Amino acid sequence: MRLIQFLVVYILHNSKTTLANCQARCEETNGRDTDTRLTNRALVGHSFKNFTVNKPYDCHLLCFVEKCRCQAYQMKGKHSCELLDEDRFAAPDDLKEEKGYEYYEMNREYEKTTHSACANQPCSNRCCEDSPCSNGGTCTELCHHAKQKFNCTCAKGFFGKLCEKKSPTSCKQLQLEAKKPRNSTVYTLYDPGKKSFYETFCDVTSETGFVWTLLESFSLANNIHFKAQPFDKDYTVNQNSFKWNKFRLSLPIMNSTLSHSTHFRATCNFTDGLLTKDYLRGKTTERNILLLNGRPCVTLEYINIRGYDCYDCTVLMAQGINVHLHTDSSLESCQFKSASNDSVKSGGGEDNFGYYGTINPSHRCTSGENATTQWWLGEQ
Repeated sequence: MRLIQFLVVYILHNSKTTLANCQARCEETNGRDTDTRLTNRALVGHSFKNFTVNKPYDCHLLCFVEKCRCQAYQMKGKHSCELLDEDRFAAPDDLKEEKGYEYYEMNREYEKTTHSACANQPCSNRCCEDSPCSNGGTCTELCHHAKQKFNCTCAKGFFGKLCEKKSPTSCKQLQLEAKKPRNSTVYTLYDPGKKSFYETFCDVTSETGFVWTLLESFSLANNIHFKAQPFDKDYTVNQNSFKWNKFRLSLPIMNSTLSHSTHFRATCNFTDGLLTKDYLRGKTTERNILLLNGRPCVTLEYINIRGYDCYDCTVLMAQGINVHLHTDSSLESCQFKSASNDSVKSGGGEDNFGYYGTINPSHRCTSGENATTQWWLGEQ
């Protein structure tokens, strides 16, 4: 410990330290690093090395020596030193109030040399020598800024500064691994089966306790592309370029999502927010929506068609070889009968949430050419 301190003190006070050598960009740092102390503050989740030291300045020196990774440091009590791989500017949400901690900044800067003997030479700061990138990630040395010494290009299926994290494979996993509640939006997820990425909308906010994965969304104008595509067909649409008016996940990804789902639901015009008018929700134990199953009466937790609703009652749900999954509110063969009032019965009966051989403009999914229908799988 004393040897390290002596060497670094000599570096700091007696010479300029070359952090990118003469085969690089001939940039130097003079080591005049300054401290900014924040009392009772700690950057949570970014400590990569811990030491026992005599005083905070020793922690400062150790951070200086760890030039490739150390962005800041903090003290717990008088002797516990933690080196941090981020600072409060890179991870502001992780700076927390923690009694007994003191957080310090490291101000690293390069100084240009007055000669150009190394102009146009490749960067070589030796920060990739210890292979900092995990899980097959590729390390590239950087010399443009003193606080960014290397970059990791991650192999498929991994992410993070050091490729230390597995890419999320579901909306639920995405939510569970989040340090703070996530927003409902389009996310890129990883398909371990094909070792590739895909996009979908993850809804983590509209219904308390549920995480919903969007399987399909299409506008009435695009119904022609979806009406003959039941969910047992592999009909992938815009899986890598999400669009509300024309989107569907592949059948293998839907089956994978179903394996850990508890519920399914259908919504209309979800971009306007979740409304329970023209909406249905059921349990996957009552109906596997990825199978045909004909025209059974299925028990749903809730269904609403044009304001007529029913809780825990049976509803006719049809899906055939060339028929998209849907309900038919004109029929009265199951417990939910009230929606037959005001329904369109000509042309075979009013279709809701899909197929749309006969439509009703009073139903939100079919209120106009730009109206959209969504099907989801969810888990609690």
